[in-house]
Amino acid sequence: MRHRFAVLLVLLLCGIAVCAQAEYVVGTDIAGKDITDFYYTLSASTYPPVYQRYRFCRENGKKLFYHESRQGGGWPQTEEDIVASGTRELTEKEWSAFVSCLRGGTVTGRSDEVIDGDEGPWMYLYWTGDEGTIQEFRFASPAEENEFIELCSSLAQNHILTYFRFSRGGYMVPQSWEITLHNGGYTIQRNDDEPRVFDADLVAELLKVIESNNLESWNGFHESDPDVLDGEGFMLEMRFADGTSVYASGDNAFPDNYSGASDGIEAIMEKEEMCRIAGTYRYEGEGFGGDFTITLNPDGTYTFYEGPLSSYIGGGTWYVYYRTVYMTETNGYDLQFMFDLQDDALAYYAVGSDAFPYAEVSDGERFMRQDMSGAQAE
Repeated sequence: MRHRFAVLLVLLLCGIAVCAQAEYVVGTDIAGKDITDFYYTLSASTYPPVYQRYRFCRENGKKLFYHESRQGGGWPQTEEDIVASGTRELTEKEWSAFVSCLRGGTVTGRSDEVIDGDEGPWMYLYWTGDEGTIQEFRFASPAEENEFIELCSSLAQNHILTYFRFSRGGYMVPQSWEITLHNGGYTIQRNDDEPRVFDADLVAELLKVIESNNLESWNGFHESDPDVLDGEGFMLEMRFADGTSVYASGDNAFPDNYSGASDGIEAIMEKEEMCRIAGTYRYEGEGFGGDFTITLNPDGTYTFYEGPLSSYIGGGTWYVYYRTVYMTETNGYDLQFMFDLQDDALAYYAVGSDAFPYAEVSDGERFMRQDMSGAQAE
């Protein structure tokens, strides 16, 4: 009896082992219609390190493609290192091209073994009947893998943001930002200001906000709540190189993730504004025994030095809101200052501001922006 039980146990364990090593072929054992999700991840600890992920999936009746590139930073790479990402809906033709790349590839049981330093790619195919374990994928040949990478690269490049406009108003001062892709890069126009260059790093941050808050799902949202007498309204318009467009608006009615998305957008636009304004400004009058300068740093800190006869160097934090610069002193005195933001100048608001400790500055007097050499900007 014991011998018979042992034989049965061995046969059972062997059956489990065989099952775990079972190999399924896409197109033969796994139909294209049964594919639900596919991940392709390449991660290399080169200098600088790089990270690339592609994902194809079915969600809510739609066929979707996601791409994410990370570069620079440390190792391992984190979400802070994302330089490009995006999600787009696929046509039936594009989904069929994806399935065609996988045809002939094999799927086996997942392995927990990871070679130290191995850059991948790691590929996992989820399909109806995978039982949650048989998901590790291998292409039929390098030719199919190269075809897959070329398809993903094409899909990612075609889904480039070419136009973005967001405005909000109501109880707050109306604000509008318009970002446009040109041959030489992106420009931004804030309200009625002249367009200026919009940094590529800020474009990457904006794409993160678009992706993480699923702004493409806002398309077609146009609602209002007439019962609210004083509130907020918004308008969003986005266009991509592949023809995808998004248009949404609301008046005291908002789509999902509106609060997080609008705050994220405004934070990026505030950063852009602060980077543009940052620099050293020299008082047009007489300082305390010499030049009186204010230096605004891009990180939101500042210092001021009233002149050679002063031993005090002021400092604190600053921000800008609708063409007004606000400075709060945290380096000894409890002081606050306000300035009107003008072209290459800061004009002092006496009303609403404290007096500087030593130099007397009158209402409307200006601090002129200096170039890197210390000369006045023209």
